[in-house]
Amino acid sequence: MSKSIDDFICISEVDAHSRIMRDLFHRKFGGDPPAIPHHLIALYERVPNELHLLGYAHFLPFGDIILVGGVCTNGNAFNFMSSEQRETITASGGVYFNVLKYGFARFAGQCEAYFGYCGDARAEVVNLQAGFRKTEHPHLLVNFHKPQPPVMERALIAKAAAIGPF
Repeated sequence: MSKSIDDFICISEVDAHSRIMRDLFHRKFGGDPPAIPHHLIALYERVPNELHLLGYAHFLPFGDIILVGGVCTNGNAFNFMSSEQRETITASGGVYFNVLKYGFARFAGQCEAYFGYCGDARAEVVNLQAGFRKTEHPHLLVNFHKPQPPVMERALIAKAAAIGPF
């Protein structure tokens, strides 16, 4: 069994104009991905130089917060994996979880908090496992990845809530 997903999965940021995530995003959300940074993808390397898109997330800076959206996975790519590789992914928390964790680490110095807007029960479970928590606003999730005074937490949540669905 593979010991780490790093043995066969690469998570990285790609340019906003990359076609690699466009089909998946369109299939999941019915439109094109945002034309502005930051686009994170998870790629599965079946054999050397044969890559399959496994997942996508968009991390959008908005002043002192980052809005996380468009997170999705490509179930078709799992058909190329061995059962051992699928088990390794599951044991690591899953593709969705790992893309979020990568983004949280990558952009930690660029914001005071991350926000997600989630209406899907299954996705919410993964979001909460990755570090988000619920707010008093329906569907609005927050990840305070560094300590904040309570007044700052309330202000940041109010700011994200004022945006509405994203």
